[in-house]
Amino acid sequence: MDWMDLKEALTGGAASDGEGSDGAGSGLLEGLNGPQEEAVLHGDGPMLIVAGPGSGKTRVITTRIAHLVTQRGVAPWEVLAITFTNKAAREMRERFERLVPPVDSSSGSPSGAGGHAAPRGSGAWIGTFHSMCARILRREIEALDGYTRDFSIHDTSDRNGLIKSLIKELGYDPKQFRAPVVGNWISAKKNGRGKEDGYELGDGSMEEDVFRQVAARYEERMRQQNALDFDDLLLKVLELFDAHHGIRDAYATRFRHVLVDEYQDTNRVQYRLVRHFASFHSNLTVCGDPDQSVYGWRGADIRNILDFEVDYPNARVVRLEQNYRSTGKILDAANCVIANNSARKEKDLFTEGDEGEPPVVIECGDENDEAREIAAQIRSHVAKGGRYGDCAILYRAGFLQRAIETALRYDGVPYQVVAGLEFYQRREIKDLVAYLRLALNPADDVAFARVVNTPSRGVGDTSMGRLQAFASARRLPLSAALRESDALAEIRGRAKKGLAEFAALLEELAPARDLDAAVALDLVLESIDVDRWLAELDDGSMTVDRAANVEELRVFAEDYDARSPEGKLRGMLEEVALVADSDAPEPTDDATKLMTLHACKGLEFPYVFIAGVEDELLPHERAVDEAVEPDLAIEEERRLFYVGITRAEKKLLMTYTTYRSFYGGGRQTLPSRFLHELPKDGIEGSGSSDLEEDVLGEFDASEGAGAGLGVGDMVIHPHFGRGKIEQLTGAGINARATVVFVREGRKQLLLQYASLERMES
Repeated sequence: MDWMDLKEALTGGAASDGEGSDGAGSGLLEGLNGPQEEAVLHGDGPMLIVAGPGSGKTRVITTRIAHLVTQRGVAPWEVLAITFTNKAAREMRERFERLVPPVDSSSGSPSGAGGHAAPRGSGAWIGTFHSMCARILRREIEALDGYTRDFSIHDTSDRNGLIKSLIKELGYDPKQFRAPVVGNWISAKKNGRGKEDGYELGDGSMEEDVFRQVAARYEERMRQQNALDFDDLLLKVLELFDAHHGIRDAYATRFRHVLVDEYQDTNRVQYRLVRHFASFHSNLTVCGDPDQSVYGWRGADIRNILDFEVDYPNARVVRLEQNYRSTGKILDAANCVIANNSARKEKDLFTEGDEGEPPVVIECGDENDEAREIAAQIRSHVAKGGRYGDCAILYRAGFLQRAIETALRYDGVPYQVVAGLEFYQRREIKDLVAYLRLALNPADDVAFARVVNTPSRGVGDTSMGRLQAFASARRLPLSAALRESDALAEIRGRAKKGLAEFAALLEELAPARDLDAAVALDLVLESIDVDRWLAELDDGSMTVDRAANVEELRVFAEDYDARSPEGKLRGMLEEVALVADSDAPEPTDDATKLMTLHACKGLEFPYVFIAGVEDELLPHERAVDEAVEPDLAIEEERRLFYVGITRAEKKLLMTYTTYRSFYGGGRQTLPSRFLHELPKDGIEGSGSSDLEEDVLGEFDASEGAGAGLGVGDMVIHPHFGRGKIEQLTGAGINARATVVFVREGRKQLLLQYASLERMES
């Protein structure tokens, strides 16, 4: 079926002039609420759709495209729809093609810009910014000097590899000027990001001079290679449109309607591209939610959506406030929190569904109690007929994952880390564990091979191959072969020196086998020059806080020493091995999801935990302290909390601790300021006896971990010391005690894990 046949079939010929009926047409509007229908039926002119979480925005956008095509006479290839991820683009395209049959535009349709007909299929241009720009450049890039349509696209790894070679070529040390850091600086400069984004260097500094030299050489080399990086895909189209108005106008006239999803996540380059695309017809529909703008750290500019009505004074604004995901009480919590932000578009989420259970805030003693609490709640949910896969655990900082993983494994709760690695699979953790294994057992060749060149010592594959051949021939472990002068005889240059340095380091680590785990780890960190090592691992992305992960491993070591003072390094490594491997539940689709709050955007789960809801974690102290405008940083952190809340469909639990070990030490912690913004009459706290008995069961002093304990008893805890039981609640694995400790204050502990001993009066 070609376009003319399709249009005739769908519109009955009534919409040939592009001003067709606003009728539903083929039931497109069935099931839409009032504002959704208003957004779909909007005709010409700009429109801002302020779409709250769970409000059905993807359906609205795809239905609007279908309406434009089937009811308003717009040809599919006259539609440009842009979103941010390939997954979202694929979903939008599939939905649209279910509504509108594929067409063959090769017959009877106008040629595309640049003389190319639209492709067979839906015909609509639906994709990401990068895919759309690549498509345009394949047609038009020869208008720019030095490029052909056969250009290569370099990914981030390709970019960093070229930059590293250029740093060496210019005579600088690639360890001092790391390619990922320089690459991110170049990317930031290309996109107009500066001091406010943390990328401005001091004027006249050596570092700035080197970065600028590398950037200039990088641009020259990329042009010579007829290559573009991801930033170039957008910037070269912008350059084309700015310099060649004829090319710009060809696309601006072609696309009668431009639609942009997740508009709150656009940066200034994307903003300018959108303005170009919509410059002729001004039929621009943008959809987004300022309250979910959480990517300012990577260039998203919330002003783009907040100022839409300034850019387009005649714009229609439609608010999608009816939520189809969460219960009423969860939405009340979300509304109360986000109302404290000033940089937003007013909206009030509501549901016609159930009010549901009130969100729960639970106070825990420390990170281990918090993790056990979450694991116990999940087990309780499953015991009542639920699924592990119903549950998601969200956290602001990745290092919180370690304690949570440990508790889930010990309780046999299957889990999956989304958009990240399990704690003990992270590169920096595996490196440190390998060093500790070598200190304990120098014959561990696997550990030796992992870290012999970490940090870099110039030991490449060739040198390692010769050492391994020598060791194998004499049936020696690599560490023993390293001490043989004959083994190094055939190794030259930097590698020989590096292997000698590594042999000396192993001697330094020898005493670690008899030390406490935390002391042994400190010895490793000092011996390998932790700052240099972490600098080498830094990929410049700011998405992994490796230093925080290292500190969390140290927290685990200290915790192990406190629990098992006789175990020392050997016992700690045994526990790590068990937690990291053999105790892992079997892989299953029915698994609890673990992820950061940034990674959860766009997802939803029946049962959501937000862990670590404490000041200095949420809001994160670094996000605030390092911000040029702290108040704006606080608002973005609040939006992140809002995103987490609105992932929950039926049940929301938020946890915080009164004491947490992190960043090299332990300290008292405070509940997040955001918890104080929750509705006072719509939240259940951990101190509510009604909630405790309803959810957790009634405490039974005759059995289980709490046998023999009573309110008023003096007890001793291995970590918190002496205290007095103030309250006992919960049954079975949920049994817990609220204890007022002499030194540490009030804490709530799961009795299954607390190891409380009753003190005789």
